[in-house]
Amino acid sequence: MYLPRTIDKFLQEWKSDSRRKPLMLRGARQVGKSSSVREFSRKFDYFLEVNFEENRDIHGFFTGNLSPENICKNLSLVYDTPVIPGKTLVFFDY
Repeated sequence: MYLPRTIDKFLQEWKSDSRRKPLMLRGARQVGKSSSVREFSRKFDYFLEVNFEENRDIHGFFTGNLSPENICKNLSLVYDTPVIPGKTLVFFDY
């Protein structure tokens, strides 16, 4: 069961901004940042969660060619999830 948090309002405002940029959530451990993002992902057609602790092979995607297009293409292939601007929420968790 998801417990609503103050951050939920800010995430929705971020999504509504037509000029939004990547968002970084920082805070203490175990306060619900990841849970909030997972709940928020329901507002998107697709959700791609990349957990760097669980999948160490992904680190290689961030060496060499760092173009967003190349990274998204590789992540899409590995996770079998399309990365479509405005429709896919990509969540990098560490």
